[in-house]
Amino acid sequence: MMPRIVRTGLLVLGTLATVAAARADVTGSYDGGLTAKKSTEPIAASATFTQSDTAVSGTVALPADLESFGGAYLVMGKATPKKLKVTGIGTNGVTFKYRGKITGTSVSGKAKLKGAAGKLNGKLALTLNPVGDGSSCDAVYTANQTFFDDQVLDVALHACQACHAPGLQAQSTRLRADPTDPLGTARTVAPLVDSANPSMSRILEKPLNLLPHGGGQQIQPGSTEEQILTQWVDLVATAACN
Repeated sequence: MMPRIVRTGLLVLGTLATVAAARADVTGSYDGGLTAKKSTEPIAASATFTQSDTAVSGTVALPADLESFGGAYLVMGKATPKKLKVTGIGTNGVTFKYRGKITGTSVSGKAKLKGAAGKLNGKLALTLNPVGDGSSCDAVYTANQTFFDDQVLDVALHACQACHAPGLQAQSTRLRADPTDPLGTARTVAPLVDSANPSMSRILEKPLNLLPHGGGQQIQPGSTEEQILTQWVDLVATAACN
């Protein structure tokens, strides 16, 4: 007969494993595409989810120029270790329903959108974005601290603070725009810079709404905010630290 202490230990380990599995988490930001029926070209899509126990809330975004169905959808639902189910409504009045199968860091399944203009159904595939460590670019911040604190954070990223600060709607994305932590903010910006193609950096394309963005357009093309943010992108790209 197995000793009681061994049996107890195995029982505890089994319980911990069950709890860990039950707490599989979809929290994070995702990129992917929606492939509509009778179409082979996916429509760009992005999503952000925050999970607490099995409850999930977040945002799914489609291109702003997608007629009748473009824009952001605030969603709520639940997740198990294998499935994600969320529903919501967009600012355009369109309802959004999604059932996805979770496989590793990806989610894929059926999305259904319905509004006054009709329906858009298809397969929505999303992949979790890796969180980069921007501390390798600390030297750029140190050499340009006043510019970052006063211009980049307080001006260019000022609108982002409404969602990307801790505890807010976009807290699960990779960007942090925290006025109480400028260095921490700079560290989250660095991995979003494309050193090979600075003008195509995610930190520029998201607030300009060139990529689907849950917050919509936050920076106008040619604005002071865009010029400041572009200058910071160029500093990081030139340093090639990310």
